[in-house]
Amino acid sequence: MKTKILIATHGKFADGIKDSLQMIAGIYDNIEVLCAYSQQNVDYRDLIERKVREHDYSTLNLLVITDLVGGSVNNEFMKYINDYPFYLVGGLNLGLLLELVMHKDDLNEESIRSCCRNSEKFIVFCNDCLENTDVESDF
Repeated sequence: MKTKILIATHGKFADGIKDSLQMIAGIYDNIEVLCAYSQQNVDYRDLIERKVREHDYSTLNLLVITDLVGGSVNNEFMKYINDYPFYLVGGLNLGLLLELVMHKDDLNEESIRSCCRNSEKFIVFCNDCLENTDVESDF
């Protein structure tokens, strides 16, 4: 089953990372953003609850990716993880997003876990690369 990806972040990070993703990988119609706390007079708790509750799980999986594990956006989605059959990943970065988009038609618990493990390789303290001339072979 195809998967809808909801990128939910503090501020406009979701818009920016979606823009970067599109520059690299093209436009995907199954990606939505939620820029939490970027507008006044919006009840983001209610908006998040509606996004999860009103999603049609019979036609599309839902994968929510938040920017910060334990942050307010992630915590709001955590409230519904036992009540609705969606996937939730925290710790958004562009490498992870690219990895997930490449699996867009076959995302499941196993493939999402694999993408999360693979994206860890792209978080590197680059100063150490000067000491390790074989760093390219690590990728």
